[in-house]
Amino acid sequence: MNHLLKHTVKSYLCVFLVGIFVGCVCRLADYCPADTLWSFSSIQTLLGFWIITNTVIVLLSSSHLCAGLSSLLYMFGMTLSFYGLQAILGMFLPLFSGGFRCSLFVMFSLLCIPCAVAAGILYDWNKDRAFSSLLYALPVAALGGEALAIFFYFLERHTFLFQLLMDLTGAAVFAVLFFKRAKRKVLFLVASVVGTLFVYLFFPW
Repeated sequence: MNHLLKHTVKSYLCVFLVGIFVGCVCRLADYCPADTLWSFSSIQTLLGFWIITNTVIVLLSSSHLCAGLSSLLYMFGMTLSFYGLQAILGMFLPLFSGGFRCSLFVMFSLLCIPCAVAAGILYDWNKDRAFSSLLYALPVAALGGEALAIFFYFLERHTFLFQLLMDLTGAAVFAVLFFKRAKRKVLFLVASVVGTLFVYLFFPW
């Protein structure tokens, strides 16, 4: 896969602007009707959206530093626009009232740091060793475990269909891609299955 993200100001600026755009889309979607079949108002609420987008960033990065900084800027751009847009639109539209939620902005801005660290660690999957196959399994397992949880929730409440399809699609695409790239394919498969069950059973859904 081509490394489109480089250790350059232009590359980091582009990633930040993409984060700004995605944050605006998520903020606007947040005002769609809740508890519907598709649940567009909760696109970014669950982990799947974050896992998919950050995994793509790592895949497109050219180095550990590039992966970490790109993830940090993308996540911070999303956070900034997500809470900033509400404050701006709230001055004109009652639907967006509530002002700038400083405490939530600070909390999620700080959470960008461990996401950046995780992205830098995941970049290690480019090395030819057994640990790389385990790293490849992490996004697949996380998406698979969340998809299982959402599936049973969907059967009971008939909602979150968009999130379910997003997680299933992400898990399937990454599973195929990473299976081809993993040097220890059996280890990758076992880690993906065990990790999926672990995430489903022990994550506080």
